[in-house]
Amino acid sequence: MKTIRFLAVFFLLALVTFPPAAFPLEKLRLAYSGSGSGEEIHLIAQQAGIFKKHGLEVEIIRIAGGSTIVQAIVAGELQLGRGSAVEVVNAQLAGFPLKILSALINKFVYSFVTPPDIARPEDLRGKSVAISQFGDGSDFITRMALKSWGLEPMKDVAILQVGNSTERLAAVATRKVSGAILSLALAPRAKKLGLRVLADLSQIDAEYPQGVLYAPQSLIEKRPEALASFLRAYIEAIHYFKTNRQAAYDQIAKSSGIADRQDIAEYYDTLTKNFLQDNPAPSMAGVRTVLDQLAARNPRVRELKAENLVDTRFLPKK
Repeated sequence: MKTIRFLAVFFLLALVTFPPAAFPLEKLRLAYSGSGSGEEIHLIAQQAGIFKKHGLEVEIIRIAGGSTIVQAIVAGELQLGRGSAVEVVNAQLAGFPLKILSALINKFVYSFVTPPDIARPEDLRGKSVAISQFGDGSDFITRMALKSWGLEPMKDVAILQVGNSTERLAAVATRKVSGAILSLALAPRAKKLGLRVLADLSQIDAEYPQGVLYAPQSLIEKRPEALASFLRAYIEAIHYFKTNRQAAYDQIAKSSGIADRQDIAEYYDTLTKNFLQDNPAPSMAGVRTVLDQLAARNPRVRELKAENLVDTRFLPKK
């Protein structure tokens, strides 16, 4: 009897002391594009060991352009994407059912930046502006901003594919283009370069999902436990980011390239106080904003319903 008790205690201690051997980590591959809309959350979850705590081994890859991420998911090279709701809509139209699992932010989180001589939106007429890639979130938001100013994209203002926010900032600073939307993280740097913040797009009176996490329907059906673990870790990482300022600052400096501590503090405070949700549930009104705007260019979008693009079963109920 004593031997049996001893063995029971031994195995219990073994389970506590050596959890990786007892419970192999589930592997997931996540790709993201861009910066400045909460990308630090999945990165700090990895850095702080939060994914491993929840039984996951997450490989994180940065890929320029959300459409490229979707192509990799379709090819089976990735399980999760992190970017824009526009990518989910385009995938649905192409017959590949992606679903939005969460959205860190439900507002526009960009600034529209121009050289100093562009003082009004009308001054962009006959000029060019930069985006990442056609069909990506940056393309959608840029066109939406131009239309709100009475300018017709590609007719009144040329749109050039330049790259991510950092590359767009360089294009504006060197006068290769006359404007671009930039992520929240790069606004302080743009001001230091003497550029003009023509518009703070967060002031637009519309909801819009940003920092969108999406997955194929096949993964949701086959590996729901892994996705539930991922979202639990994701929510814990949001709390960790908001309550561990120094670790958050270090992650921002590492992932965004911001070197000045004052700029890091400004970005952190603005992100955490004004944008970043504790429970990253996507706004249905925001998804409808995306559909309404895209439908103006592609009538097929009207066949889609916002409710069919979203799956929030892995998030806490409000």
